[in-house]
Amino acid sequence: RNVVSALDMAARQFIVLLIAARAAASQLTSDALKVQIPGVLMAEGSMTEVSLVLNSGAYSAIPRQDGSFVFHEVPEGSFLLEVYDTQRSWPSVRVEVGQALYGGASAVLVHKKQQLQLPMQLKPLLANPEFFEKRQGFQWSSIFMNPMMIMMAVTGVIMFVLPKMMANIDPEELKKMQDMQATQGSLSFSDLLNPDKLKEKQAQLEQKKSKKTK
Repeated sequence: RNVVSALDMAARQFIVLLIAARAAASQLTSDALKVQIPGVLMAEGSMTEVSLVLNSGAYSAIPRQDGSFVFHEVPEGSFLLEVYDTQRSWPSVRVEVGQALYGGASAVLVHKKQQLQLPMQLKPLLANPEFFEKRQGFQWSSIFMNPMMIMMAVTGVIMFVLPKMMANIDPEELKKMQDMQATQGSLSFSDLLNPDKLKEKQAQLEQKKSKKTK
């Protein structure tokens, strides 16, 4: 019985020591992996409508009026830092957290692939960006570039110039043109493609002219 009780006591002590060791190891690991990510937004103006997020909101930070900010207790992993600002456009930063990194974290500008030192200093890419395109005012040139206006202008020119051209044509030439138009009007599309039919129609037209002259 003494041996059994001694073994039971030793087993209990071993379990207690194992639980304590696991708790201590998890505490040390948790403390080692969580770091702070400090930085400064280098811009003038109010910071009341500015916020910073890691991985679209997994962690967030609000900058002070001087632009400084801190992400607290960031665990090991890879994060994308973004700045939400309605007045300025900021670059994105790739943040890596790990025990193998110097200081426990590193930061790289995404668009330049440039390494940043902590605390990182960020400058805006564009101040006061225009998110909406300004509507253009009325322009007279837009009226004349309208296809409908161009067609109306060409039609008006034809109606004004053609009568004057017809008035200067010799009467005999005008008569020939009218006869040609009458001949072409009496011909079908298949007749125009057939030379024999075309010659026959012309012969008939000449016969009509000769009868009129007699």
